[in-house]
Amino acid sequence: MFLIFLVIGGIVGGIFTATEAGAIAVVYSLILAVGVYREVKPKQLPDILLKSAETTAIVMLLIGASTAMSWML
Repeated sequence: MFLIFLVIGGIVGGIFTATEAGAIAVVYSLILAVGVYREVKPKQLPDILLKSAETTAIVMLLIGASTAMSWML
């Protein structure tokens, strides 16, 4: 519940931008998942980061291909 206040309060308060708020939300959620709730084991983190990097690469490839296609059209 604090995450909502952290993100919105940080943006409205001028502490950080919307993009930085997203990064802050990820770090806060990671701390909660690993440290407080212990739902994610530290040994699982490399696999989680690799999978998210793969997904990000696929999305960026699709965006790049669609941008090139729209430029050609």
